[in-house]
Amino acid sequence: MPGWEQFVDLIAGGLRGLAAVTGSAGLAVILFTLLLKIALLPITVRTRRSTAALRAIQPALRELQEKYPDDRQRRSAETLKLYQQHGINPAAGCLPTVIGIPFFIGLLAAIRELSRAGDGAWTTSFLWLPDLATADPLHILPIAAGLFQLLTGMMARPAGQRGAARGQGQVLAGITLLSPALVVAIGWHAPAGPVLYWAVSALFSIGEQWLLNGWGAVRDWLPFLPEIPEHRRPGYVDPATLAAEAATRQPPWIFRQINQRAARRIQQLEAERVRQDG
Repeated sequence: MPGWEQFVDLIAGGLRGLAAVTGSAGLAVILFTLLLKIALLPITVRTRRSTAALRAIQPALRELQEKYPDDRQRRSAETLKLYQQHGINPAAGCLPTVIGIPFFIGLLAAIRELSRAGDGAWTTSFLWLPDLATADPLHILPIAAGLFQLLTGMMARPAGQRGAARGQGQVLAGITLLSPALVVAIGWHAPAGPVLYWAVSALFSIGEQWLLNGWGAVRDWLPFLPEIPEHRRPGYVDPATLAAEAATRQPPWIFRQINQRAARRIQQLEAERVRQDG
């Protein structure tokens, strides 16, 4: 794939330049990771708006679950309608992660390319690692990356819900445990360079998550951890302001289509209910 090869070459060129400046392939990967995370930070801050709005409508979502416990279609239609009314994109929180995936794969290909070429720092050791193209012999990096991923996942969940997870909460709890396990399993035999990227990225995400959203469910276990007041966090917007903005601005095309489908489905369900009652 020509486009993909150019993307890998671009990453390899950036890593080569950073290694030339630092004199270390490991430091080059760390700097590359930090620069990428900083570049994605504005997107991450913007996703906080959707996250804050989603938290604000949790009571309304619980009411829908109680109102339509056995009518999944109606509940889904009403949920989509509620999202549109508040300008919420439920997939927005995944955007930074989705963007990071091709960089991880590209980094893997770029490091292999640099190592095969015998390019200076890419054939030398870094800390306890013989080089970045072979697996970590002590498995420190995959374990660290998994632990950092676990902490990030716990921080993404609201505090005060331990032992009360049901339905979607159980799914989220399962993902919180599954993701770190996959990181460790994949990183166990993977080249150390991409796993180093994974570990540094997850460590950066811990600080990022604390700054934007706080400790989350981690405070259930460590309640003494310090927090920043909600209104002082970067990207904070009052929920009332979010609702007012959503009411005045034109939603994206895809949301208009979803809302129209939801409205039609609600009408169909209402018509069916009237026929059944009649």
